[in-house]
Amino acid sequence: MSVATFCRIHADQQIPHRLDAVGRGWHPLLTRLHTRLAALDPEYRLEELTPKLGGLRIYVADRFGADGEFDGAWADTVAQLADEAAVEAERTCELCGAPGRPRFHGDHRATWIRTVCTGCRDAPHPGGGPGRPLGSRFPR
Repeated sequence: MSVATFCRIHADQQIPHRLDAVGRGWHPLLTRLHTRLAALDPEYRLEELTPKLGGLRIYVADRFGADGEFDGAWADTVAQLADEAAVEAERTCELCGAPGRPRFHGDHRATWIRTVCTGCRDAPHPGGGPGRPLGSRFPR
């Protein structure tokens, strides 16, 4: 399959089409990851891109050679790139991109973790958690 054909059929399986799964503060680090992955293989595919426990879970599909052999070097390289992005996300505010850290919040209905900076922690934002603003309820 040509790169152009792949892009037409599978573009929704790459990072640019999954950015709405995370806050705007993480878009630049994911765009950098996309650039690096596309440089290695323009036809790379994501299996999962999910915010979880204040961080990112990024899984890139395995690749197999023309002979059907598993490409272990590819798997190692993309796992390292995804891990680097996940570590960066844990130090980056998901909302604005400033330096941040995971912050816990809970009540009798739910508990969640998001990586936010002090400014975003203290400012009310829609979508701070399950139907609740971030507000100043996060620990300092």
